Amino acid sequence: VISLSFFSQHLIYSSHHLNYTVVWALLDTLSRELQALVEHPNGTKTNPATTCKELQLAHPGLPDG
Repeated sequence: VISLSFFSQHLIYSSHHLNYTVVWALLDTLSRELQALVEHPNGTKTNPATTCKELQLAHPGLPDG
């Protein structure tokens, strides 16, 4: 696991200047990871449900099968 201090010392503040490209890339990655945590499962490979019941509760209108 890479610590936040590593990012701040080596990537975000390279040569004592804020590296906005890295900051935006980190924010984008965090945003996508948080979105995946809070959105309801849809049964796809990228957003699977852990059980059939979970999928039914999230999307009651979906057909069986």
